Amino acid sequence: MHTETNFNQGPRGDEAVYWLWKEWANVLRVRNSGMPIVGFTWYSLTDQMDWDTTLRENNGNVNPLGLYDLDRRIRPVGKAYRKLISSWCDVLPTQSVCLCVPIDFPEPLEAAHATAVG
Repeated sequence: MHTETNFNQGPRGDEAVYWLWKEWANVLRVRNSGMPIVGFTWYSLTDQMDWDTTLRENNGNVNPLGLYDLDRRIRPVGKAYRKLISSWCDVLPTQSVCLCVPIDFPEPLEAAHATAVG
């Protein structure tokens, strides 16, 4: 299980999206090496309050780490996560224990976030 990953949305607004795709690529790499994977989650569903001080201080800072902001508007990473789930739903059937092997990629790997670098 690859769980509780997140990344700040960042000043460009796409840093978390690239982190999501990087982590998904890591999940596939681990799975392709023979390790069973039973899940992949983003933490958390909504932005966090005072997460930057690990909740030790009540200073009202909103940390943009969620799939949705605190007003329930979807963030770019939420849209990317929805696309990831939608694209992989046939490879990740709901009754499966882990990713099906061999992996048939759901779409061409032409996007910058889905291709190997180096």
